[in-house]
Amino acid sequence: MKKAFKTLLAGVMAFAMVGCSSSSGTAESTASAASSASSVKDGTYTASAEGFGGNDVTVTITVEGGKITNTTVDASTQSADYGQKAADTLAQEVMDGQTYDIDIAAGATMTRNGVSEAVKDCMEQAGFDVDALAASSTATGEDETVDTDVLVIGMGASGSTAALKAAESGAKVLGVEATQTLGGMGNAAQGMFAVGSVEQKDRYGEDGETTDEEYWYNHFMESTDNLGNAKLIRRFISEAKNTVSYMLNHGVGFFLSKTPQQIAHFDTEVVYHRWNNADPFKYIGEALDENGVEIRYGTTATELITDSDGAVVGAKCTKPDGGTLTVNAKSVIVSTGSFANNPELMEETLGEEVYNNALVMAGSKLPGIEMMWNAGAARGELLTMNHGVNTKNVTETVSELTLNTPILWVNGRGKRFMNEDLLKDTVEFSSAVITQGGVAYTIVDQATADRWCDQTQENTGTWIHYWDQHGIVVDGEPTIYHAPMAKADWDAGFQALQEAGEGGVFDTIEEVADFIGCDAADLQETIDNYNSYVKNGKDDEFFKDPEDLVYSVEEGPYYVTKGHSGVLGALGGVNTDEYLRVLNEQNKVIPNLYATGNNVSGISVAAYQNVEGVGLGFSLTSGRLAGAAAAENAGYTATEDTAELTELGQETMETATARGMDGNTAHGSSDSEASASPEASAEAN
Repeated sequence: MKKAFKTLLAGVMAFAMVGCSSSSGTAESTASAASSASSVKDGTYTASAEGFGGNDVTVTITVEGGKITNTTVDASTQSADYGQKAADTLAQEVMDGQTYDIDIAAGATMTRNGVSEAVKDCMEQAGFDVDALAASSTATGEDETVDTDVLVIGMGASGSTAALKAAESGAKVLGVEATQTLGGMGNAAQGMFAVGSVEQKDRYGEDGETTDEEYWYNHFMESTDNLGNAKLIRRFISEAKNTVSYMLNHGVGFFLSKTPQQIAHFDTEVVYHRWNNADPFKYIGEALDENGVEIRYGTTATELITDSDGAVVGAKCTKPDGGTLTVNAKSVIVSTGSFANNPELMEETLGEEVYNNALVMAGSKLPGIEMMWNAGAARGELLTMNHGVNTKNVTETVSELTLNTPILWVNGRGKRFMNEDLLKDTVEFSSAVITQGGVAYTIVDQATADRWCDQTQENTGTWIHYWDQHGIVVDGEPTIYHAPMAKADWDAGFQALQEAGEGGVFDTIEEVADFIGCDAADLQETIDNYNSYVKNGKDDEFFKDPEDLVYSVEEGPYYVTKGHSGVLGALGGVNTDEYLRVLNEQNKVIPNLYATGNNVSGISVAAYQNVEGVGLGFSLTSGRLAGAAAAENAGYTATEDTAELTELGQETMETATARGMDGNTAHGSSDSEASASPEASAEAN
């Protein structure tokens, strides 16, 4: 993929330079539009702004002669996989563009947004007219028109697979990608769902739930109350096994986990195929290069082109230099992914209050689904991928304990609202908090705090037992934080929570109620009732497992943690048939238009499917299928993929299987669909 990156980036640079006399000196003209000798002062300026997870990024710029001559980005508080790695690229983009408007960066959405705000602050301090700067950042590059057989918009997990399959079928393929990264959220995912794969048959034989397509089809349909896209679900379940082999045959390794995954998912048999490669899209990138796929990085599609009959015949895109790229195509595949970084659509989906309270971890602000709607596509159901509950705007570890234990949880009215055993299901748990406005609170008394900080205990009994029996484990060991923890860490954590307004230590129930914003009498009644359930070993309200009725709330001080529902991403936008052809309001196919991955509605309905690996599994499978269909639509014959392995595929599988059985992982350490830490998921787009 290095070869592909170098070639393609060089191409982008060439387009920006050749014949563009009208756009030469873009950075200089941009800066001059926003500065003058009298207004801009030389010096060094520093500012911070909120990046990923509510943590600040800090930017320092140096201004000399009315220009930014140096930029440094301190992203040490950001995700190691994305935010920290993007820091130098972001700094260079500020320098190259002489602007804070860095919306086509290295794929770290939240870090990028924070850096942009901090740079804007620095420039205002220096005296730049940032309003004039924004107004001057219009198109300056030369417009361009190209022809291709298949245009793929978005080169994430599904888009890159679609482009590869279309090219292997003989089509000329152009991919446009707004970031500088191939694979998108696929780089943060851990693995994919499939049944009947070569790896499952190798381990389990031909029988059992791992090869029973009828069993899994029925489960998917039942989980959607039969509102799901039955034809598409049926084809996905049938074809996912061939996707496993397709990836293996391209050198991308999967191995089956040793045991079923976290109980948040439905698995009773192992259907989760985990990445074996630390950089899986390296191999896809090499294959794209070998098959002649051209990728325009830093290029954002803005509009689909339709003819007089309503058929899609191409797209208009914005190039890195601001010029317009018009692509005429026989087939167009939209693979722009989750819309979770689109505030308007997220507010529409969640509601304003929940959206403001929730911790939205990942997504794109690209107009992929809006482009399809504008081209006549019917609106499909919009969903969020709810996952877990976390604190906001603070870095600490104590909440990993207090927000992941089945203790007393209350809403903003001081009332219980769920059976706290839902914590074993990170999807349902997060969704329960969503119903309370996206925020809820845990309350721990001093006796529980003392128990959890007791370093003389080997463990705390119920906590370890709970997750061994019900939770996220690898080789029998809990993979998320658990007690006991050092008292100094406990105290420091609550000090940080208190300073951030995300919790605190309170002497009385009245003080707790004041923090939550509820009636003290209502909260006391909730606590009294809960304590009686613990004492009697029976939850008369929500029927909590007696094993988990352990921690009552008695004497203060009281330790309160505020938890925000986590949203890993968003799903849906348009409806398709089983061939990934986009449908209009009359349920008819829009000629030449295809959609893949998270842009497609109908796999999940009302809530994300509770089967491990569905997100990546559908992305890769829908991409492969759409690529074949788009190539055939453009006049080529696509070969049918099967589960048969090539020599490379067999070697890749054997290597991955051996590594998996050794308990080693190349791409993360948790048996969860996304990284154990939310950071890897949060910044991939």
